[in-house]
Amino acid sequence: MEQKKLEEVLRVIELCRSVESSSANPFDVDIKAKIKLLKERLPEWKFLDELLVDSEAMLELAQIVRLQDEWLKHRASALYIDPLLIQLKIKLLEKGALSEAFIRSWHPVAQLDQISPRGLEKAFVYWRDLRPMSERFKSQFGTNGAVPGVVDYDELVSMGVFTQQQFDATLKELQDELMERSNGDWIDYREFIGSDTYEGKVKRSYLLAFLISEGKATLRTEPLTGKIWVTALREKANTPPKSVAIPIGEEA
Repeated sequence: MEQKKLEEVLRVIELCRSVESSSANPFDVDIKAKIKLLKERLPEWKFLDELLVDSEAMLELAQIVRLQDEWLKHRASALYIDPLLIQLKIKLLEKGALSEAFIRSWHPVAQLDQISPRGLEKAFVYWRDLRPMSERFKSQFGTNGAVPGVVDYDELVSMGVFTQQQFDATLKELQDELMERSNGDWIDYREFIGSDTYEGKVKRSYLLAFLISEGKATLRTEPLTGKIWVTALREKANTPPKSVAIPIGEEA
């Protein structure tokens, strides 16, 4: 019988500790009922261990009271309104008062799109005065009308930029460097492709794209911060690579 009563006190301690270690509402603990239980059991304890358990239970209840105080202060400082209180007030409102409250708080976003004669005229002038594609990039790429395009490995070889042996050796060198610098962790993409010259930076990014396409490296992007991370893979990836456009400017 004494053991059963002692277990009741132990359950009080366990309940309080579970509330303290979680985000549970401290008011879920009925402090008044638990103190009444301890008060009833206190005259029955005969041994020191039982008294120590009783005092520990009282200490845990005091901690719950502290949490209740902090909980109330936090809700008051945040102007918190209990959802149940709002639900109760809504149920008590009459239909007319509820409709009036809805109309006062309703702020619809309305937009009207239409084509006017003035808009058609502006569109016509824009397309009429738009320069042809062959003339748009002369200031950046010369007067021969060249435009940005795709340069693959075969074209680089034909241009004499790489030989087969040079390309394979340079690619292996970059892979070893990435493996050593990442060492299983993510490293900053722009720091890795950094070079003393802009041409060197473009070359390293181009070679790194080959490693990623072959499944020997992988990228991770953070859309909110714009950060790009890269790491080497010890085992070749089996998943198909995804296309990621990364601008490389003079300041990148």
